[in-house]
Amino acid sequence: MKRALASLTRRQIITLAVLFAGDVTLLLAGFMIVRGTAPAGAATSVPVVNCQAIGAQLLASRNLAGTARLDADGGLRFELSGRDIAGRLLPRAAEVAWDAFPLALALPGAGCGPYPMARVDVPDPNGQPGARLLVEVNWFDLRAWGKGELEDGELSARLKTTSYVHPEPIRP
Repeated sequence: MKRALASLTRRQIITLAVLFAGDVTLLLAGFMIVRGTAPAGAATSVPVVNCQAIGAQLLASRNLAGTARLDADGGLRFELSGRDIAGRLLPRAAEVAWDAFPLALALPGAGCGPYPMARVDVPDPNGQPGARLLVEVNWFDLRAWGKGELEDGELSARLKTTSYVHPEPIRP
């Protein structure tokens, strides 16, 4: 190889280097196009809207009235009204958080997520008007629970719960 380069003129070596750099650039651009990755600053609002719609459909499939959205930190949030899709009050609305967790696990199969956090926002279990309970779990714990690597009690111990007052009722 060294002998072959030695027989080339300086101009030929520069030409080969430029051609090599161009080939590498084209290969990288082609790879990025095939993989479908967007540039860092590109907006991807259409898939987000679709993922929110898929999340809402999953809630409805479990007879839960509510919405799905993404929080500012990229976490998934299910906001449940405490009613079923027919509008009837659920007897234990706070316990439906456990029904929503498997739905969060189903979203990556639909091309959405995974998300750093999964949050379920439900009416306060004490029934105070406007009071809400936010149940949060990180994705790794939720996925381990979904695979059976964590028991319900272990996941429950890792949940973060926060009570707060919402200014207006959550509607589906």
